[in-house]
Amino acid sequence: MKSLLAAVLVFEAVVVALAIPVAVLADGRGAAAAWALAVLALLLVLGAGVVRRPGGVAVGWVLQVLVCLSGLVVPAMGVLGLIFLGVWVVALVYGAKGDRLAAENTAKAAARRRDEGAPAEGDGRADEGSVTPGSSGDVAGAPSADG
Repeated sequence: MKSLLAAVLVFEAVVVALAIPVAVLADGRGAAAAWALAVLALLLVLGAGVVRRPGGVAVGWVLQVLVCLSGLVVPAMGVLGLIFLGVWVVALVYGAKGDRLAAENTAKAAARRRDEGAPAEGDGRADEGSVTPGSSGDVAGAPSADG
């Protein structure tokens, strides 16, 4: 989940950085708007690194609010902020669901190996009843099915 959230924040940083020329040239907001968006883009990149740590998801929520508020500088960013807010929520929900399913599958596989009595990987023991390479699996001296 955390990797997915970090990716969302990085994509947001790119979009915010691309809004800087729009703020300066198209909307005529000036240098202050450019600096505000540049700082926000930098915070988003830093947030992508922090999101994996405890409390990082809360930092991500604060950044989502700031991106939505950047619509005050560039009106189109308000719409994009709401879209990214939706992407953030979807990443939280499905990322957590994916993590939960992966943990369940890992636990099931470990239980299955334990129940089957399978040797641990790399211990060099062969399974009971296995045929070693080069042998036919027949017991020496036992009559064969051919007669």
